[in-house]
Amino acid sequence: MTLIGSVILMSGWLTHAAGLTGKWKAVFDTQPGKQSYLYELKAEGEKVTGKATGDINGENRRTVEIKDGKLVGDVVTFVETFEFQGNAININYTGKLAGDEIKFTRKVGDFATEEMVARRETAGAQAAGPAGQWQAEFDSQIGRQKYLFDFQVKDGKLTAKGTAEVNEQKRDVEFKEPKLDGDALTFVEMRTIRENEVRVEYTGKVGDKTIRFTRKVGDLATQEFEATRVAAAAPTAPAAPSPQAGDRPGGGRGGFGGPITLGPDDKAAFPPVPEGFDQARDGIPHGKLDTVEYESKSVGNKRKVVVYTPPGYSADTKYPVLYLLHGIGGDEEEWRRGGQPNVILDNLIADKKAVPMIIVMPNGRAQPDDRPGPNAMATAPAFGVFDKDLLGSLIPFIQANYSVKTDRESRALAGLSMGGGQSLNFGLANLDTFAWIGGFSSAPNTKPASELVPDPDKARAQLKLLYLSSGNKDGLIRISQGVHAHLKEKNVPHIWHVDEHAHDFHHWKKALFQFSQLIFTPTGK
Repeated sequence: MTLIGSVILMSGWLTHAAGLTGKWKAVFDTQPGKQSYLYELKAEGEKVTGKATGDINGENRRTVEIKDGKLVGDVVTFVETFEFQGNAININYTGKLAGDEIKFTRKVGDFATEEMVARRETAGAQAAGPAGQWQAEFDSQIGRQKYLFDFQVKDGKLTAKGTAEVNEQKRDVEFKEPKLDGDALTFVEMRTIRENEVRVEYTGKVGDKTIRFTRKVGDLATQEFEATRVAAAAPTAPAAPSPQAGDRPGGGRGGFGGPITLGPDDKAAFPPVPEGFDQARDGIPHGKLDTVEYESKSVGNKRKVVVYTPPGYSADTKYPVLYLLHGIGGDEEEWRRGGQPNVILDNLIADKKAVPMIIVMPNGRAQPDDRPGPNAMATAPAFGVFDKDLLGSLIPFIQANYSVKTDRESRALAGLSMGGGQSLNFGLANLDTFAWIGGFSSAPNTKPASELVPDPDKARAQLKLLYLSSGNKDGLIRISQGVHAHLKEKNVPHIWHVDEHAHDFHHWKKALFQFSQLIFTPTGK
């Protein structure tokens, strides 16, 4: 290399090293909740050192020294390690430095990949404080809520008011007990719910352009969301209804997961479901839900599983089986609690729209203590090894204890969110075991599409049905969009269905309703 070339290269190193050195903040959505990180990085030539401080939903805060840090040109890489059940899980970061932003790909072991942006922390970033207007949208159990907060600070005293909207009903709000302590903001909203006065407590951390809130609705619910600063010219009148997520310029946030950008393929494949599809009906036969235990060879203890047997179940009849998986914060009871699979199937079977089938709802967290605990994300590696329990212990147990068909075309695998990712990962890797596969709002644990379907010819030959679905307000829709695009490119038949919901049981119940009508039938493919 010439002397001039060496000088130019060294100049580039010094420029990027100086640009990287400092503090960087990132807040991003993941399956277990909102993660907040502060990265303190120092670059000396190509070597990068520093530490990462992070938490999930404001809890389980930890600080670790980064390892294997390197800066080559404008590309920075490093590793964060955390302990899980005595095992070290590596989080690999690959980022591109551009001014005051680093665009990162963050790969968590073998079970999740996230795209996020870290922004430079500058001195006085919070100087503006909370004074002014802030807008927020978030999903809740009663629908999508929209808030316009108006904060004023005078003589050190904070006042807070605003407007709120849910289900197209607007109201003015006077917030009580407002308090500002440094960058910590708290206040209270009183709501009347079912004739009871409920205290809604807000706890926020003020940044330059965002306030990160935790909103606790009595003992009923807790939401995490961000409010963004409104330009000074914004009106103080109640905000007009926002366009749907897919219509927002540059995409929007679906309350969970990240930006939403919809394409021409992202539309409904089915008409709206009928009213009452998930309501128990009188005058029809009903199936049974039982919780049983099986011995897991891979986990090393007994595990619980919820089993639905259809109306009129008889040992004289052989039934097909649907294995139905839950999300990262759930367990074997999640579908029973939120999805009413027994009710949905009872109604479909009574209407002769679904084949009588057994539904097996296991705990997809394959570890001795399989409860989600206070930090469900820490249990994520256990989801990645559930295939050993499913194939090696659960399926043999079901076949030994229930009257079931045992050929691959009589076995289906589907799930929601984390369970959707598991279903795609394990189902497509075991086409000799499963012919019908469904991923409902599949989460970032889903493998890259090229790994899911390495042999398109084999997939075309063996799959009876591959069903993908998501809501158009779901911040994780990009996962399923990517799988759909790859399958379309490789000409692998599948169904891609997008409805109007977010990452919630409104979507998952309807997905089960559609999927269960297609499986185990000649017309499923």
